[in-house]
Amino acid sequence: MKLFYHKKSMRTTAVGLLAAVVVSLPLSGCQGNPLSELISSAMPSSGATSSIGQAVASQAASKVTSAASAAVSAASKAVSAASTLKSAASKASSVATVQQKPKTPVKKSSSTKVETGNQNLKKIAIDPNAQTGKQLSVSQSKPSVSSYSYVDQRSGYNALKDTPSQNLYKMILASAYEISTQANEQGYYPTARIQLGKVHLSETQIRIALMAALNDNPQVFWLANAYSYGYGGSDTFVQLYSMVSPSACNTMISQLNQKVSSIINSMPSGLNELDRELYLSDYLEQHLTYNTAAAADTSLWKAFNAYGALVEGSVVCEGYSRSMQLLSSYAGLTCILITGQSDGVNHMWNVMRINGSWYHLDNTWDDNNPTIYNYFNVTDAVIRKTHSIFPSAYSLSEAQINGTATGTPAGFNLVIPTCTATAANYFRAKGIPVSTESNTDSSAVVSAIISAANAKKESISFYVTDDADYTQVMNGMLKTSPYRLSDYLNQANASKSLKNKISLRSIRYLQDPDNRGLTVFLTYS
Repeated sequence: MKLFYHKKSMRTTAVGLLAAVVVSLPLSGCQGNPLSELISSAMPSSGATSSIGQAVASQAASKVTSAASAAVSAASKAVSAASTLKSAASKASSVATVQQKPKTPVKKSSSTKVETGNQNLKKIAIDPNAQTGKQLSVSQSKPSVSSYSYVDQRSGYNALKDTPSQNLYKMILASAYEISTQANEQGYYPTARIQLGKVHLSETQIRIALMAALNDNPQVFWLANAYSYGYGGSDTFVQLYSMVSPSACNTMISQLNQKVSSIINSMPSGLNELDRELYLSDYLEQHLTYNTAAAADTSLWKAFNAYGALVEGSVVCEGYSRSMQLLSSYAGLTCILITGQSDGVNHMWNVMRINGSWYHLDNTWDDNNPTIYNYFNVTDAVIRKTHSIFPSAYSLSEAQINGTATGTPAGFNLVIPTCTATAANYFRAKGIPVSTESNTDSSAVVSAIISAANAKKESISFYVTDDADYTQVMNGMLKTSPYRLSDYLNQANASKSLKNKISLRSIRYLQDPDNRGLTVFLTYS
């Protein structure tokens, strides 16, 4: 069932949020060539006033020649007209800085779908022939994995307030596995009719229970976003629909199980919770492609679920989120879905429970080339700078949830964990710690860079420790003397233990003051 998508657009960087910069570090004597290699022994001249982040920092020898000055001047004027967070790490080939621009909201067009989540659940007329055809059971087999203990995601079920709603939740899951062999006029395959005896559930209760069941069970990927309901005597009847026939569903279940087994069984054993989460997140970033067509056409339903993500590799935000949740279950991690908006468009991402604390994880927004980690395990305060979170269903009226109040059902969440911890934030947990120059162990920094380069990593991340001023540390690394980033990279390249020489022809980086982080993108000679 497709519920949410986020139209992935070219997002310009937000002032005060993430500054994406392309950096070149030419030498004196490079004859105006901003792609020249750094000389490890060179140091900035007092006359080289341009900065890494704003112009081009020249690592000069004892004397800056007029040719070097010309190179710096030429490079500093080559400023890109705009930058996007998405392309900062992959598409910016200019050697000049990419100027920071205010964030531009997504421009909605006639093809932009806004009825998502609860808004996208469609009540359709009861089909009197829904139960007349033959129905077959589909496979309830599971992936074959053994490395980690399975976690049953049940946050939605646990949020249901009454026993009839909990019973409906269970019956929804049972119904999903009994599918008609014949499609109805709308192309749906009816599932087994649900009958709750001696109770009249309201439409609000039905919608909430349906959302809970779907949001806890990403393995049930074939349900359509349509339902019918009615009453007979004192009973409530609910009808759901499959997007595919029983035979097609069985094939797809088998394919998904094989893919999940392969991913989880390839994960090293004995990883802690954070490293398991990082392994899965990296897998998704490396193997999935954002489906821009599906963002404008919700009939491409597989991009919205775990099957489309893991088997076909084509997704929108809901596909990222549901596949992360499915993999998390088999990796022994608790993972829920959270819904709201980003760039003015409805959006879905994950909230992860790592070592007892909750964190926001948005793989859609981290899906860059190379991968970035600016939305990996962040706090409420950080996520709310670019995302809004839909309210709790229980804070809304029935008219708001059903859409009778405004004509459009309201978006909601069943569970909204508080995310204030920072220990498992990517930069804090995995970044190379840096502080003021006097308080930073330069040899440890260089050693960490060498280790990353020997593994041929696409990027390295730094974390500015809490005892230091973030802006001052960034200035000292990137914009003013002593240009510590240049020094670290030069020392790494001069080391005999380095296996892969880092190319310094164009150093690109991404600042993240909200997470006290810095990502430097690496290429190799």
